[in-house]
Amino acid sequence: MLLKHGVATDTGNVRPQNEDSYIVSEHLFAVADGMGGHNAGEVASSLATTLLNERAVGQVLTPEWFVDTITAINHTIHESAAESSERRGMGTTICAMSLVQSLGDNTELPQVALANVGDSRIYLWRKGTFRQLSVDHSYVQELVTEGLITEEEARVHPRRNIVTRALGIDDRVAVDSWLLPVFSGDRYILCSDGLVDEVPSADIASLAAQQREPQAVAEALVELAKRNGGRDNITVVVVDAVGDVPHSYIGESALETPLTRSKKKKIFGVGVALVLLVSLAITGRNARSGYFLTFENSTQGSAVCIDHGASGRVLWFAPTREQCSDLVRSDLIPALQHQIDNHSRFTSIIDAQRYIAALKKVSALND
Repeated sequence: MLLKHGVATDTGNVRPQNEDSYIVSEHLFAVADGMGGHNAGEVASSLATTLLNERAVGQVLTPEWFVDTITAINHTIHESAAESSERRGMGTTICAMSLVQSLGDNTELPQVALANVGDSRIYLWRKGTFRQLSVDHSYVQELVTEGLITEEEARVHPRRNIVTRALGIDDRVAVDSWLLPVFSGDRYILCSDGLVDEVPSADIASLAAQQREPQAVAEALVELAKRNGGRDNITVVVVDAVGDVPHSYIGESALETPLTRSKKKKIFGVGVALVLLVSLAITGRNARSGYFLTFENSTQGSAVCIDHGASGRVLWFAPTREQCSDLVRSDLIPALQHQIDNHSRFTSIIDAQRYIAALKKVSALND
């Protein structure tokens, strides 16, 4: 799979400097939106993207890699903020995606790994459908999730810029990460909230659907945000999946040195065996990593439970039940029930327990 990208960034019409940073490379893309006085936001976002780009060299970029790396970056930014009074309280959001290089045979679907912390967003336009992939870690998103305001009301809410999760604010941070199949024709948009605060989702979708180069779409989105007010920095990365990778692209010579048929078979056999072993090891590790929420059964009185592993059987690896809470399906509004039905994932059981505690507080408000 080949990825073609475009990027545009602007300070906007109000801010004196641009505290956004970004990464665009062959397989890795990211947007970070810094926060904090005395240019500290610029320092935080630059640290996040620089370290992410450096640590990606020579690595297989997976959701687990994103979680480990972004967690380490959070610790670095937090320590840097503590060392200087001018940087105290600095932080940054981040959203990122990478093409995952398959270790199996070439019949497997290509995949992208995605991750986010904060309210910088990842969108996908696929075959006429436009949707937001990431979930904002923000005050207004919690109001939307609780059904107290609509998404359009959230876009103009006076507290829309309050994030509930960011890099550098605390020593620990929860990172959302997941895998997604990628198809030729997909268009991904990564952006800071300077775009979404000024441009309605329908208008972003309209531009995303246009058959234009990703660079032209990125520039058009930034210009539209500026025309609509431009009250914040604006950064947009557009990534198009444009088809299969030709053989020459992955380093194969057009003229192959002749090998005997028997040598080719031996080399192929050894290669297949190694790939199978590596694939099984990685599959086993991935199948046993992370936690997710699920209902004990399909009834209204079903308890919210925490399971360990992948949300579904992978080969002979099945998720294991860690614990069930006293929170039941009927306690939750339909939107929250839907989130649990979709198996909200967490990097640790503590994060999953905290989320259940937050759900209990929300359900108590609805009583």
